[in-house]
Amino acid sequence: MASRSDLRVIRMRDSHLPEVFSLIDKENWGWEFAEIQQIYRLDPGSSVVALDGRDVAGLVTCIDFGSTAFIVHVIVRNGWRRRGVGVRMMENVLADLDSRGASTVELHANPEAVDFYGPFSFKRLEDISYYSKVPPHTHHRARPDRPAYSWLSPGDTSLMSEVMSSSTGYVRDDLERALSCMPPGQVLAKAGDCRTSALLLSRTGLELNGAGPWFMDGPTKAEAEGMMQTMLSAVPAKRTDVLAPESNEVAKAALESCGFSMAKAGIVRLARSSRPTGRFPSSVLSIGHLGLI
Repeated sequence: MASRSDLRVIRMRDSHLPEVFSLIDKENWGWEFAEIQQIYRLDPGSSVVALDGRDVAGLVTCIDFGSTAFIVHVIVRNGWRRRGVGVRMMENVLADLDSRGASTVELHANPEAVDFYGPFSFKRLEDISYYSKVPPHTHHRARPDRPAYSWLSPGDTSLMSEVMSSSTGYVRDDLERALSCMPPGQVLAKAGDCRTSALLLSRTGLELNGAGPWFMDGPTKAEAEGMMQTMLSAVPAKRTDVLAPESNEVAKAALESCGFSMAKAGIVRLARSSRPTGRFPSSVLSIGHLGLI
């Protein structure tokens, strides 16, 4: 094992991905190798690895969407922890993002890791819960009090980014760029009064469906349940994962009614930003794949 001073922090390369995935997979979050490839291909310049010789001692995966960036993974291999490897990688990534003008950097952390990010000016915003549902996704007939929803084209990035920006405060151009690079598989919406009042996106992976982001203006539990059940009736029979703000009781009740179980609570949403950033509004029932989309 090299000394700390011999450790090299460099930009991640395609050849590093198998070892990077192996380290991520040990964290038991259910990530697929195809997703790690996708993160890297969306933004080959923002992720880094710390190398002990040719071996990956640590990694930070990151996507720069423009004015907002999202750090997806920060992992240090056993034997290298508490030796400043994570600090060096974060310093490298954040300095690079600052030089490119990213005004906000977000990430999700386990509660025990929150203190690590304080020196980098990350502030705690809110707690997120991770829900999961295994198939079959039984379709329940909609009750009369549930409004009808329409399927939109996954290529309608302009509409999706407009709704997402007004709901979350993220920059619309960032969202449209992200959705163009990684369009969802299914898009469900409710429109009325010349505006879209509800939107739910879903993506299909090799072994799982990622549901979200999900927005609804002041829904009842029945309305939220109806929208999620409609989506579940259309996605493949694979595990479906959702990340929802813990403060949103409507989302919690609707997900439980739809057969989701809480896989992990207390995930902390953190942000380092030069502009005002706070909790998601109550219209956000879940956040999306990679945090933002």
